Amino acid sequence: MKKITLFLVFALASFAVSAQDTKLGFTAGYLNAEVKVSADGDGSFSASESGFYLGALADIDLNGALHLQPEVLYGNVNDGSVLYIPVLFKYYISESGFNLMAGPQATIDLEEAEEGYNSLGVDASFGIGYDINENFFIDARYSLEVTNRIGDLPGLPDNISGKINSLQIGVGYKF
Repeated sequence: MKKITLFLVFALASFAVSAQDTKLGFTAGYLNAEVKVSADGDGSFSASESGFYLGALADIDLNGALHLQPEVLYGNVNDGSVLYIPVLFKYYISESGFNLMAGPQATIDLEEAEEGYNSLGVDASFGIGYDINENFFIDARYSLEVTNRIGDLPGLPDNISGKINSLQIGVGYKF
């Protein structure tokens, strides 16, 4: 986890040095997390819970229409705590204020992990946003986990997988 954090700090610093304009901000909103467990040919199970998220972001203007937006978000769902670290590329659609976003996201479960459970996940995130004015914005995004949260456990089949997908709908303010 220290290596990931160090890499993210280095990458953000590199982009910030070459960026034309950087704004810092805060965001918060609704969070829905869906847990999916499946075994090839043996069926699947899914359940979802709702909660909230809040965090900080940097909006780095790379060339006017293309922005880089790294974030650190704390999420809480049903008394479970998660740290989301997305690094999103945002493409602004002409001068409309609308943007499309996509990028990788690290998801770290902050609860004590049980044996055989991977507390670190990697997601593919995508969404849409709208800048209401220079400071306020709204956005919605969905994250699909690409890693398997369930490791090798005695007594469980090898083909079992567990993933946590999430939906975030929020508002934010940029300075």
